Amino acid sequence: MADRQVILLAAGESRRMGVPNKLLLEIGGVPLVRRTAEALAAIPDADVTVVLGHEADEIGAALTGMPAGFTMNDDHATGQMSSVHAGLAAAGEGSCFLIVPADMPRLTTLDCLLLLDAHDEAPEGRVTVPYRAHAGARQRGNPVILPASAAQSVLDGGINLGCRGLLDREPDLLHAFETDRDGFFVDMDTPDAYADVLADAARYLPAGSERRHPEWN
Repeated sequence: MADRQVILLAAGESRRMGVPNKLLLEIGGVPLVRRTAEALAAIPDADVTVVLGHEADEIGAALTGMPAGFTMNDDHATGQMSSVHAGLAAAGEGSCFLIVPADMPRLTTLDCLLLLDAHDEAPEGRVTVPYRAHAGARQRGNPVILPASAAQSVLDGGINLGCRGLLDREPDLLHAFETDRDGFFVDMDTPDAYADVLADAARYLPAGSERRHPEWN
């Protein structure tokens, strides 16, 4: 069993995108959800668990052949935290849990490795979250990393990973990873956001194409 557990959240209803499911929209001929999954599957010593819900059959088909486990969230309509719970409950044991929304078109394997490096350097028991200064404010990004203790607290109902829940209720748990890498801060929720992704397609490298980290051989 891998020491790193990765939870890919792919159960949402994609309401802001309109009729199409955003996770099935293609970037460079690859559905967004598969693109994200491929980046995660390239993380060394990691097991990936995909949380399905809305249009589970279609999302599952887009991930055919991926080295990942799958679990269903029948309560996906209640919000993302239900998918976090479902993923943590289905994942194996590990020292840390990377919680990844599937709608992050610029997220790369290297981004995840840098975040994991930052988490390894954090005091024990901290939740690692990417942040940057943006438009005169402090912007929180994704994914986040939970240590095993915090993952259990989430399952027990003691931590809500929503911004207010984490920062207001458990501020001492936060370990901020300061970064300006776009992969942590760009999601694809709306038709305009998808148009922006397509207009800037040259920036969207194939999964695993960045190899500038000690863990890449």
